[in-house]
Amino acid sequence: MTILAPLPALFTLIVAAATIAPVPAQDWGDKMLDRTEVKFGSVARLADTTFKIKVTNRYQDPIQVTRLGVSCGCISWVDTAPFTLASKEVREITLRLDTVRFTGDRNVRATISLYEPAHGYTDSVTIPVSAHIRTDVKASPSHVGFGTIDLGKGYTQRIGINYVGGRGDWKIKSAKASSPHLTTEVVELRRSEGTANYEVRVAIDGNAPTGLLRDQLVLTTDEVGNNNVISIPIEAKIEADIVVTDVQFGTVSPGQAKSMNVIVRGKKPFKIAEVNHVTREVRLKPADDVVSSGVIPPVGTQKDAASVPATASLSDDAFKIKCPEAAAVVHMVPLTLTPPAESGLFDEEFVLKIDGRAQPVTFKAKGRISVNP
Repeated sequence: MTILAPLPALFTLIVAAATIAPVPAQDWGDKMLDRTEVKFGSVARLADTTFKIKVTNRYQDPIQVTRLGVSCGCISWVDTAPFTLASKEVREITLRLDTVRFTGDRNVRATISLYEPAHGYTDSVTIPVSAHIRTDVKASPSHVGFGTIDLGKGYTQRIGINYVGGRGDWKIKSAKASSPHLTTEVVELRRSEGTANYEVRVAIDGNAPTGLLRDQLVLTTDEVGNNNVISIPIEAKIEADIVVTDVQFGTVSPGQAKSMNVIVRGKKPFKIAEVNHVTREVRLKPADDVVSSGVIPPVGTQKDAASVPATASLSDDAFKIKCPEAAAVVHMVPLTLTPPAESGLFDEEFVLKIDGRAQPVTFKAKGRISVNP
């Protein structure tokens, strides 16, 4: 006798299986990419133009990228295959457009070959790639590259744009970048019959966060049609020039002062202008977290989490800190805590202001106040 599974249960089984492993009858590889088409648009000759594609393994078993292919030498993969993506792993792969050896309209293809070894499934994703490489506009240098820069400082890079298209009145109308930390300025340097030379200045402010900043410098010209926009890559790697370590006081007793050193390191000598304790209000977590945190309501009271009032962080009077006067590469800043009578965990924030640095540096002082350490 053949027993048929109820329809709802069978449907649930099919849906669950689809999320666990690729289905060979479907284009399961497409679902791993954040885009399946690349449009470089209009780009200047000699510009180092790249495009990032994010690949995510959405399946339970590892997926191998066995081959990265192209149909034309005008594009190439920066990455090399084979490589393996674990379940839920995300990786960016980069496609580069060759604007040195090639010009004009390019309509080509890139391919990504995939293999799922657990079930033997294979798939190949074809990605259409289009671009227009201009011969009349050249960029020098090839991109706006800041390199590695210090957190909290502003920097400016310049790129030359040379037009040799024959129009004596050719103009760059605007230059923009999408990041709020980037500003641009277009300066016309000189103009002669049929040519124009510009300098575009790109500035990154001191509030840009640490990490890799990638953007596009988008130039808009006075031309009519699809060729009036030119894109040039912008890249900067922002690293913290000053690093401070959080202070762990451990368990302390009310009224008994304890001193710790706050270690602040820099790449070169710097001066700490001032250190401020950030006073804030902290609302206690739900009931289970209240008990586990060590912040327990007074004996004889019955309060749920919603009725527990907001409580202030430790007062400024609880801390004494001596700010060093001289500049140094490494500072050992003494911080003394005299705990109040209230028991519980504390997690206090401090802000260091550095001379000549737009962004402050923060650190935390953590520990537990207990009447019975």
